Amino acid sequence: MGTTFFIIGAILKTHPVTNNQVGQRPSPASKAMAAMLYIYVCFYSMGCGPLPWVYVSDIFPTRTRHYGLAVAAGTQWLFNFVVSKVTPTLVADLGYKLFFMFGAINIGGMVTFSLLIPETKGRSLEEMDIIFGAVSIEAREAFIQKQERELRDDIHNSMSPGSGDQKV
Repeated sequence: MGTTFFIIGAILKTHPVTNNQVGQRPSPASKAMAAMLYIYVCFYSMGCGPLPWVYVSDIFPTRTRHYGLAVAAGTQWLFNFVVSKVTPTLVADLGYKLFFMFGAINIGGMVTFSLLIPETKGRSLEEMDIIFGAVSIEAREAFIQKQERELRDDIHNSMSPGSGDQKV
């Protein structure tokens, strides 16, 4: 995705946009930049767009998940607002360099996220609690052993004679 921004920036630097007259066709450079934006949106829609929503729903413990999702949604909308308010000013001030900046941020984010954010694929919510420090592995193991003991005791008590489950 960052590559598409670098391509747009390079095209914009070598072929600055001119105002077309009514009825005049857009230049091939303008069509190429539009194509790169469409390609970016396609990749964004398949990857970075929905990914934060899925990831955020996995990383919070069950008892605080609703708060975490609310803060994440509010943060995302806040930064969407900030980017949409600042971008016109940046376009006027930076021109084609803005796309190089977006490309660098995109690639830098990809590297950062790849190195710092743990993989959650195929893991249970209980494992997520351990990975993100909501509970220690020792506490989780002790809880599981306690639950297993209680389950065995319940099964044993329900199968023993005189448990009260006999028909009269």
